[in-house]
Amino acid sequence: MAEAAGVSADTTAERNDVRMMRDYRYDLNGESLRIWRGEFHRHTELSPDGGGDGGLLDMWRYAIDAAAFDWIGDGDHDYGNGREYSWWTTQKAVTLFTLPGHFVPVYSYERSVVYPEGHRNCMFAQRGVRSLPRLPISSPDKFAPAPDTNLLYMYLHHFKGLCASHTSATQMGTDWRNNDPIVEPFVEIYQGDRNNYERPDAPRSAVTEAKLKQSTPEKESLGGWRPLGFVNLALLKGYRLAFQSSSDHISTHLSYCNVLISGEPTREAILDAIRKRRVYGATDNILADVRCRTGGTDHLMGEEFTTTDAPALRVKIVGAKNIAKVVIVKDDVVVHEITPNTRQVEFTWTDPKPTAGKTSYYYVRGEQAPDMDGASSGELVWASPMWIKYDGK
Repeated sequence: MAEAAGVSADTTAERNDVRMMRDYRYDLNGESLRIWRGEFHRHTELSPDGGGDGGLLDMWRYAIDAAAFDWIGDGDHDYGNGREYSWWTTQKAVTLFTLPGHFVPVYSYERSVVYPEGHRNCMFAQRGVRSLPRLPISSPDKFAPAPDTNLLYMYLHHFKGLCASHTSATQMGTDWRNNDPIVEPFVEIYQGDRNNYERPDAPRSAVTEAKLKQSTPEKESLGGWRPLGFVNLALLKGYRLAFQSSSDHISTHLSYCNVLISGEPTREAILDAIRKRRVYGATDNILADVRCRTGGTDHLMGEEFTTTDAPALRVKIVGAKNIAKVVIVKDDVVVHEITPNTRQVEFTWTDPKPTAGKTSYYYVRGEQAPDMDGASSGELVWASPMWIKYDGK
């Protein structure tokens, strides 16, 4: 009789990484937060272009069995190509696969409006929210708030939902003509199916890939090339956007939206944490804990606050593999970089040149050592920005 195959070393390592993240707790001024791993931009056969993604049941098998997620959202186009029955089926599956305290998915779909307004993934805590009809698309040549996006924001306010723009520097993206921080508090900074949209010189961006391959950004940007959609331009406009990563089509094990929840993990808790920008993105099971202490209070990545001391960021990253590089970005400039080449990295960096009276944003990106020959970078993690006003002298 044939013996059952043993568990591979890679599987054992991934299970240990997942356990490490599930066991970690952020002590935030007496409040305990845990990481709830997932994403909300998967596709199934309910999307018109979802033939390569598998069926709706396959999505749940991926989330629960393959990725060991704690939550997921089905991001099928327009709740299943505009079909009420598809949307009802998806919502029923969310209810059926909910296992309180262990696996809590959300009700979600993708609203697929082209540039300059942009695709957005919508998520809700309650069942039964109908999808929203379209208004005419606005002109990319005239920069003005898009009526359709404003209508979406009103809809999300009414139903207490949230959304996130995705693939922002593509034909599916946006030039950041609209912003409502209450219902759009985060952005899909990276997509496993395509590129990194953080900033042009970042790892895995179309610009970086083009330089490495002696190509052009237009060729390396999967989904069209709209450089006004890079996330750094939104941050420079003053938008308060946390970071998350999700998959879209085909991609697996490359996109993680890590939500830091307080108390019992429920759908409401997931959305509440995202509203507070307690979320970060990664392309592997990488732990990120970035905070700043001022006046005896810890402030976590995603927060906005004022300090009379020079901002001092305390950074902790634990990788699935060695961390090759960590950078701190302030107001779209890399102001600090280290190359530790260790799996766990902890350090404190104090801004040597804060400007009194100014609010600056700071965020941390970690980069693992490449795990395959010819890779342009290792797996990545993006801690969400902090917006810090320096009131010192």
